[in-house]
Parts: sequence; structure tokens; C-alpha cells
Amino acid sequence: MSAIQLTVRPDSVAVLTFDQPGSKANVLTSELWTELDAVLDSVASRSDVKGLVLASAKPGIFIAGADLNLLANAAGPNDPAVRGFIEQGLRVLEKLEALPFPTCAAIDGAALGGGLEVALACDIRIVGTNPKVRLGLPEVTLGIIPGWGGTQRLPRVLDMNHWHIAARMLTSGQSVTFQEAKAEALVSEVVESATLTDQTAYYTLRLDFNQSRESKFEPSPMDDRPTIKPWENLTGAAAEAVRVMVEGAALPLKQAIAIETEAFMRLAGSDESKRLIGEFFASRKK
Repeated sequence: MSAIQLTVRPDSVAVLTFDQPGSKANVLTSELWTELDAVLDSVASRSDVKGLVLASAKPGIFIAGADLNLLANAAGPNDPAVRGFIEQGLRVLEKLEALPFPTCAAIDGAALGGGLEVALACDIRIVGTNPKVRLGLPEVTLGIIPGWGGTQRLPRVLDMNHWHIAARMLTSGQSVTFQEAKAEALVSEVVESATLTDQTAYYTLRLDFNQSRESKFEPSPMDDRPTIKPWENLTGAAAEAVRVMVEGAALPLKQAIAIETEAFMRLAGSDESKRLIGEFFASRKK
């Protein structure tokens, strides 16, 4: 049974809706990445599509994040299975970011970890007023860093003038509300949840997506690049997240993400990460 539905509206905006069967949440598994890859190939070749909206049919959830079972069972750092999983997601997001029309994430619930990384690969993000809307990258609380471009796309989306917001999110793992996300320019607009799809389609068709992509793909201007000094006392995954963010700022996006991948692979499967993931699973059973 499919986890993704694709429809094309009369205004030529395609709506890709995540609805993973048998699950209360959309979770990024290898199977979901495979299906998303095929759907993006299909929609990219359609002459009747002028924009793409990513949405969710799950109440209060956009995408909850990655399937952590693979990380919990990793043999150790640099596990080939983990690398394959990460590189699969990176390829799909690169494809999403290269579509020949504008893309927008319509978020009316939790977009955490890999879920936010999918949204960051879109040209813009629009959120509803659902109180369950939370956007964040909590990976550091699991002893890892984002692995699908989050350390690089987040500061580029926020603009390096606001890099401290990205650093705070990456090092604390704390999520933000829709009000905070709008104030910090993580999302473009906040609209009533009941009109989210229509409003997102409206904004998508009026977006200069080439400009938004150029600002993400290129290195930051020298004057805008962050320094690491305010965060130099961090340790572990938090320190790695900031280091990778800062080093990546000087590079084109694809090269910057390669730095992130290697740092992620050193942390994923470590004793510390597996312990924290185990504690996370245990807390959910209580």
C-alpha cells in the first residue's frame, strides 16, 4: 500500500501527501525514501505541473523524522548500512531541490529531525496554526547530528546573519513553535490550518525559486560567515554540529553536506548514541 498520494490541482500545483499506512506518524524509512524518489521522477516529467506542495494526511504531524531502528542496531561508527541509508535520503533531497518548478512544504504539525530536513530542501515552508506545529532538529539529544543536510540548509535558509538561531537549534535540540518559526524566518508564512493547502499553492505559484535556491547552493559571503567562538566550550555531538555548520558555510552546498555526512557517520553507531537512542525508545514505552 502506497505511503504517498499525488494529485494535481486545477491551478497546476501538484500536492504530494505523505500518509504512511498502519502508522500514526510519517517516518523516514528506506522504503519511504524509495517511494518518494519514484514520485519525484514521475512529477518532474509532467508538463502540466507548475509547482509542488508537500503535505501530510497525519493529524498534527508532517514527518516525525527518521526510522531510528537502523541506528540503534548499527554495528558501530561508519556502519555501511547506515551510510547507505543516509546517502539514499541525500540523493532524494537533491532531486527534490532540483525540480524544474517551485516547491513548498505545507506543515501543520510536527516536522522534526529528518522531517524538517525534507522541508528545508523545499524552496519555502508555510505552516498552519495547529498548536502541534513544532519545527526542530533534535538529533543532538540522541548523540548524533542531522544527516540529511540539516546543518547546512538550516543556516542558509535562516540567512547567515541569523546563524546563531541555527546554532541554538542544532546544539540544544529544542524545537520552535509556528510563531517562533515565522519570527526567525524559518517559514515564509503562517496561515489558518483550514486554508493551508490553498494558501500554499498560491504562494508556490508566485515564488522566485531560482533566487531561493541560489542562496542555498552557494557558499556564504565572507562577511556573513559565522564564527565558532560563542560555542567553543561545547562537547560531543553539539560541538560537531557547530563545527560542521561553520566549516560548511565556506563551501557550496553539496560539498558542505559531504562534511556533515562524515561527521554523522563517526557519531552514528557510537556507544553514546546507541545509549541515548535506547533511552529514547524506553521513554516512549512509559
